[in-house]
Amino acid sequence: MVSVRAAALPAAALVIVVGWAARPATAQETPTFTLTGQIVDALNERPVIAAVVKVPELRRFVFSDVNGRFHFPDFPEGTWEIVVEQLGYHTLDGSVAVAQGNGLSLRLNPDPVALEGLRVRTRSERLLERRRRLTPYRVTRISPEVIANAINPDPTAIFRRKANSLIVPCSADSDEQMTPGCVVVRGRQKAITVMLDDLPLPGGMVVLQMYPHDHIHSMDWVARAGVLQVYTRDFIRRLDENGMNLSPLVW
Repeated sequence: MVSVRAAALPAAALVIVVGWAARPATAQETPTFTLTGQIVDALNERPVIAAVVKVPELRRFVFSDVNGRFHFPDFPEGTWEIVVEQLGYHTLDGSVAVAQGNGLSLRLNPDPVALEGLRVRTRSERLLERRRRLTPYRVTRISPEVIANAINPDPTAIFRRKANSLIVPCSADSDEQMTPGCVVVRGRQKAITVMLDDLPLPGGMVVLQMYPHDHIHSMDWVARAGVLQVYTRDFIRRLDENGMNLSPLVW
């Protein structure tokens, strides 16, 4: 029997069903096979189309098709964290122990959003949303509203409050020993890389701490990779007005 340890939001659920295509493996390699599954709406059982299914440790992701189904070829046996995201649904985040002969049935619980009329998304919003969806790790977005309404103007304080991660000072031999500049991932410290408008910020969290928060538009935090993407208002304006494109992220 396949065991499941769900770390998802309360309304989400992970269920194991049959649905794999096995591939013979040699004694020298971890057995792999095509992992298949389906994503449905938890309320009406309808397929969820174009949901992104991420496996952070493998740095892989796929999208569900018009029937809510997805396929991971050459998927290794073992216990893996699975993250499923789609607009309008709560994120599903859980660990599953997979083995030959089983597949995944995933149920997403709707996350209704109250709309005040119709609003056309800007070009920068579309580009940044696409980047988040194509990132193989879970991304925590810190919105312009959160930054604009922050009482403490320190950008690092805003980040730490919304990161949903354990942010700590780095080890004693680091230049950032007095400033929380590391994230604890699986019991180990990982130095945070700060990217300002897609370029590394020299000095990282120490310099970000002194950056005017009213110049910052939003942030994207990728905890598993230890990367904080900071976007300035000028960068967002250029995305909207000058036809500039975002470079693919390399992990």
